Order: sequence, then C-alpha cells, then structure tokens
Amino acid sequence: MTDNSFDSENLSGESFEDDRETKNQTDKEKGKNKNCEEKDEPEIKNLNLIKSISNTLITILEENKKLDNYKDIIKKQNKMIFSSNCIPNISINDYLIRIQTYSEIEKSTLILSLILIDHTCKKSGLILNYFNIHRILFGAILICIKYNEDTYYDNKFYSEIAGVKIKELKLIEYAILELNDFNVFINVKEYEQYSKYLENYQNN
Repeated sequence: MTDNSFDSENLSGESFEDDRETKNQTDKEKGKNKNCEEKDEPEIKNLNLIKSISNTLITILEENKKLDNYKDIIKKQNKMIFSSNCIPNISINDYLIRIQTYSEIEKSTLILSLILIDHTCKKSGLILNYFNIHRILFGAILICIKYNEDTYYDNKFYSEIAGVKIKELKLIEYAILELNDFNVFINVKEYEQYSKYLENYQNN
C-alpha cells in the first residue's frame, strides 16, 4: 500500500475482486467495455454542479477540523467502514469528476447524494473528515443511483470507480442505509432548497 491511497486498493481499475452481481440488461451496458479505463475521452457533464458540491464539502471538512476534539473524533471513527487508513491522494473534485465520467449519473442524483450525506451526519452524529469523505461520498452516490435512476451497472463496475473492494463497497452502502433507518426518501421541498443553494453557489 502506498501513502494516501484507499487501504489496499487503488483508483486505476486494474486489480479488483471478481464478484459480479446480475447486471441490468439495458442500453447503457450493451456494447460497452466495463473496464472504466478504456473509455475514450468521455464527455463530462455537470461540472459546475460538481464544483459546487466539492467546495461545499471542503468547507464542511475545514470547519470540522476546527473542532476542539477533532483528533479524538478521528480516532473514534477510525474503526468505521467509512474511514480509510490514510487520506486518499485524489481530491474530492477530481473524485466526483471520475464518478461522473464513468457512471454517467444525472444531475438530480448528485444533489440527492449531498442531501443523503447531510441526513446521515445529522441522524448519526458522524463527523465528515478527510479520512472518510471519499467513501461516504461514493456510498451516498451509489445509493442514490439505485434509488433515483432507471438503469445502473453492477457493483463490480462501481467498485472499480470507487477504488474499494466489492465487499467493502457493499458494507459502506449498508452502513449508510442503516444509519438512515433504511429510509432514503427526500421530499421535493428539501431537494429544491439544496438545488437552489448549489445553483447560487455556482453563481457566486
């Protein structure tokens, strides 16, 4: 393992466990190579939104670092499935771009994932930090993909994007659902509030 990586994994998509789930037989999957590194210059959508979400999360992370008991919080949360052994060397913004590039997710899914992260922290007292944000972020996005979108890939494909093993990805997904009492419903009013906030953030 190298410093600033996801435990024993990497983000290259080169060496991952082969634990395929049944795929959705959709147009999204037909004729496409599931190795995410082989897509040729994919078009990146939602870049402004990605920047807004990234900056929002970084603001939260920096504010949390100012907490008097921040180091104790890191130690306490270190055993959780969300926490990496070291801080990943990919920025939140680049990580979101990677996810968007290969997952081809909708704008609404990105917004919903931010709301789900907020719900998770409020309900559980979880404190976001640079050791856990990547896994929490991807876990929330994965849940929202399955909740919000008509078609999606199998977990092996998403594990390659996330840079974690399939078994860990499943545990991350389950942990977020459990902390939310398996209720990921988000009402329209709340969605519109977050959407407006992120839109205003882009314009500032």
